[in-house]
Amino acid sequence: MSPRMRVPAVLLVAVALLLAGCSSGKKHQAAPTSTTPTTGAPVAGPLRVNLATTARGPERGFNPSQAAKQASPDLQKFLTRYLTVAFLQPAQAKSGWKDLLGMFDAPVRTTAKQQLDALALGSTAAKVTQVRPGKADARAVVLFVNGHPAAATVQLSFNGTADSAQGSGPVRLRATLHLLGGQPGWRMAAYNSQTGGEAR
Repeated sequence: MSPRMRVPAVLLVAVALLLAGCSSGKKHQAAPTSTTPTTGAPVAGPLRVNLATTARGPERGFNPSQAAKQASPDLQKFLTRYLTVAFLQPAQAKSGWKDLLGMFDAPVRTTAKQQLDALALGSTAAKVTQVRPGKADARAVVLFVNGHPAAATVQLSFNGTADSAQGSGPVRLRATLHLLGGQPGWRMAAYNSQTGGEAR
C-alpha cells in the first residue's frame, strides 16, 4: 500500500470542489522493451506543455473564462519547471533533487523524497545522459477565492525518450497533482503519480 500524506484542510476543501484523488506515489513498471544503440547524441527539442485550464469560484459574478486566462501562465510555468527538473535534468540527482523538492509544500517534502521514482527519474538518473521531451499534456481545474487562485487539481501526462550509454528507451509520467496557490507561487501539496519505461 502506498504511504499517505497529510493534506492541509484548505486543500481538502479544494479537492472536494474540484476532483477526487488520493495522495500517494506509485511506480508502474513498463513491459520490457528493446533498446536501440545510440550512434550519436540526438538533439533534444524544447519542452512544450499543452495546458487546458478551467476555473471555478464561489463569488457572484465570477467569470470562469477570464479567471482561467489569469491562472494559466503561472500554472504552465510551474508545470514546465516541474517536468524540467524532474526529467530533463538528470544531474538534479547529484544535489538530492533539491530544486524538485522545493516545489512541494513543506509538510509533504519528506514523503516526496521517499517516492522520487514515482515523481521523477529518481534512482535511474545516474544512468541517463539526457531525456528528449515528447508530448506533454495537462488539464487543470483552478479554484479561485477572493479573486485569486487558491488551489488547483492537474491531470498531467508526459512522454519522453531517455538516452544512456546502453541505449535509449521511453520515459513516461501519469500524475494527478493537487496544488496550493499563494506566495511565493504554486506548490504541490498532494499527488497520485506513476512513472515507467525508463532507459535500460
